[in-house]
Amino acid sequence: MEEKIMHLANFNITFGDKEEPMLSHFEDVIFPAFNAGYIRGKKDEIPSFLLNHVKIKKFDAEEYVLVGNYIKETEYRIHTTVKNGELTVSPAQHPTAPYSRFIIFLKNHRMVLVRNENASPDIRSFQKTVRFFLSKYVREFNKEEKKKNKDYVKLPKANVNIVDIPLREDIESILKNVKKIDWVTLRFFPLNNDFDQLPMASAVRAEMKKIGSSSANAKFNSPDSKEGIKEMLVHIGGQAAPTIRVTNENGEKDTIKEDSFSSNKKIPFARDILSEDDVYLIGIAQKESIINVTSSENIAWYKRILPIIRSLL
Repeated sequence: MEEKIMHLANFNITFGDKEEPMLSHFEDVIFPAFNAGYIRGKKDEIPSFLLNHVKIKKFDAEEYVLVGNYIKETEYRIHTTVKNGELTVSPAQHPTAPYSRFIIFLKNHRMVLVRNENASPDIRSFQKTVRFFLSKYVREFNKEEKKKNKDYVKLPKANVNIVDIPLREDIESILKNVKKIDWVTLRFFPLNNDFDQLPMASAVRAEMKKIGSSSANAKFNSPDSKEGIKEMLVHIGGQAAPTIRVTNENGEKDTIKEDSFSSNKKIPFARDILSEDDVYLIGIAQKESIINVTSSENIAWYKRILPIIRSLL
């Protein structure tokens, strides 16, 4: 049975120094930037990254999602082939465009990204592209509006932290061969109306807001309980980015970086992913409880902009 890899993530975006929630600028920044036709990458060089077929879809009574394809334009370079049992120099270049399908739940800004093939772009790449697109859109919009009206209201800068949400089994796999944890660092960022799962995280973020900081790090030295660290990572998934320094079973030191903590849910799928598969993918994603977590603040914002969402269908 053929399979695809589904990644779960927190599409965590706030705006400006006031940390306005993502939905407060969905109509005037997120949606138009995603549909602006931008490309991330140097001119005439590969790889380059783009979005296409971005739209809003209704999949339940009052449930709306933002969907689309995330594409990596690149090429396969062939240097040698085998002819009559012998290696033969056969240089060739073949363009290719591996892609991933993304689905963003607008009610709680959780998302899934399903890779169509092994070479398809991942969440880290998606974050870089979204950060680039939103920055470019806000900068260009403000520049044009300034020409028209000196009293215009500037669009705020987007604070983009699209963070993987590893499942318990993913964390277990990552730490399986770890003998000792030397230290754990958690990188905190402003949340998009989410509620913290750990009291410590709430306290850190409260201090960040008080002193006007957009990020903070908390470090735990020489923790004795590997199980305790696992539980902490499960509860903080998608709301902080961990880095861990470890000693492996063979005595070697290793640093497990934040991009290692990703969900790798395998789903049965025997062909290329199409837009008509969105409902199927949503059904699989919603079996994971973390995808359904929604704060009262996010529900309130979602209800407030439902008329806008419907108008963009």
